[in-house]
Amino acid sequence: MNDGVRTVRGGTTVKMPPDAPTADVIVIGSGAAGLATAATAAHAGCDVLLFEKAAALGGTTAKSGGVYWIPDNHLMRAHGIDDPRDGALRYMARVSAPTRYAPDDPRLGLTSWEFGLLTAYCELAPRAVEFLGTIGALRSTIEAALRFPDYHMHLPEQGDVYGRALCPADADGRPSGGAELVAQLATAARQSGVRLVTRHAFSDLLVGERRVEGVHVRDLDTGKDVLARARAGVVLATGGFTHDAERRARHLPARVWGGCAAGTNTGDALPVLESLGIPLHNMDQAWWDQVAVEHTTNGSTETAAGMWVAPGDSSLVVDLTGRRVGNEKTFYHDRAKLHLGDGAPQLLLLLFDARTEKLFSCEDFAYPLVLPGEPAPHIASGDTWDEVAAEVGRRLERLREVTGGARLSRDFTKRLRATVRRFNEIARAGDDPDFGRGGEPIEVFFHGPARPDGGPDPTMAPLAAEGPYHAVLIGLGTLDTKGGPRTSPHAQVLGRDGSAIDGLYAVGNCAASPSNDGYWAAGATIGPALAFGYAAGRHLAQRRTDFQTSTPTRWSTT
Repeated sequence: MNDGVRTVRGGTTVKMPPDAPTADVIVIGSGAAGLATAATAAHAGCDVLLFEKAAALGGTTAKSGGVYWIPDNHLMRAHGIDDPRDGALRYMARVSAPTRYAPDDPRLGLTSWEFGLLTAYCELAPRAVEFLGTIGALRSTIEAALRFPDYHMHLPEQGDVYGRALCPADADGRPSGGAELVAQLATAARQSGVRLVTRHAFSDLLVGERRVEGVHVRDLDTGKDVLARARAGVVLATGGFTHDAERRARHLPARVWGGCAAGTNTGDALPVLESLGIPLHNMDQAWWDQVAVEHTTNGSTETAAGMWVAPGDSSLVVDLTGRRVGNEKTFYHDRAKLHLGDGAPQLLLLLFDARTEKLFSCEDFAYPLVLPGEPAPHIASGDTWDEVAAEVGRRLERLREVTGGARLSRDFTKRLRATVRRFNEIARAGDDPDFGRGGEPIEVFFHGPARPDGGPDPTMAPLAAEGPYHAVLIGLGTLDTKGGPRTSPHAQVLGRDGSAIDGLYAVGNCAASPSNDGYWAAGATIGPALAFGYAAGRHLAQRRTDFQTSTPTRWSTT
């Protein structure tokens, strides 16, 4: 490696200081994708240096439920569950490209890139999870997955298969979440010698004549710039751009208020990739959800969670005219699409009564409800629907500069009363002919068991005849975005001509997802993060053994 390298964004030639940190592999970001890469590469003998922007490890993974979707995994096989990979591939293809899906086509109607990456995922995912378990980096359990449905069980390609949605197991073997997943991967990485450095933000790549040579990061505590060299390669695992307002406005198809992605997810890798002339793909796509709007208007767009399910049985969602607008129990990604398209509402209202507040506020999927005794400034309340409407009106007036002057319609309360009467009739009957609430297995799973004195359909109960009643302004949010550079099955970043950029990899939500606007199941974000992190780690380990003796092909960014 030459000491003289060029910064990408500035094009400035810089000289590596003699004491510059050096490693075989440099990873940027410490979510599931970054840690899986680091643990895999280090186990194979690579010297790995990982930089994390935040003060703590884990990124969005640490906030998540920790589920990872792994078709044909080893735990399924141990339970005698048959999950042919061709079936999983067809399911992913249909969900990822529903208008192009062609079951008789050799590529199922997908582009060669999509087909190649989905095919690779089917092969990599089970191997990755089994490998991470074997080296003690991630204990997995199938306990919850045996009853956890995929998000599109009605599709024939799904095959009525259960057991794909794994999660980490704690020391006692019990199902756990994202924080446990991060803790296990980080512990294994440390034990394999990975240097984990927090509070260092990615600024730029350093490139030589033929390949990526290292990174430029900034120490957020001292403000000093750090140049670090990578002998084999650099792995970008910086997450998406949920919290970059300018990019949200430029790329996403509707007003996005924020989301539960880690607050450090500001698309840090994207300007560098653009400067290299690397094309970005699926930049208008995200893992959609809904958020409480008032959680995003007080200085931060990061929310504690997303509205995975409209909580409660005596609850419904209406627009600002008081009309019910869809199936409240549709899984979050598809329900959030109520905000997409011409004329779609920017704001909606989640309405619920004291029954839902009492019975559901302590549930796993309660957001935006709060635990008893916790402050709830985002919840508007009143003893009557008129009082609730008046309070919502006052909030909209305070928010007029950020909402564009949105208001309740003049006949909101009158129409709302009619909507509530209709919903109560539906709930008593146990059938929703308007929107099909409760009709999909995932709706019932997320909702949980029937509550006492509910309706025939456990997902619906009539709202109480008397208050108090409550309302939350909700809008479009993301778990994170899913656009970035196309990557190879080894997670190598692909240039404009489709060839790999030597020494540069991208994993997780900073890379383009072949799922497009689809969402296969719970764990469809962390599953690929683990699988392609594993792939990157293995590929880098191979490069470590031969990069000094090989002559890399010159690459071009044009």
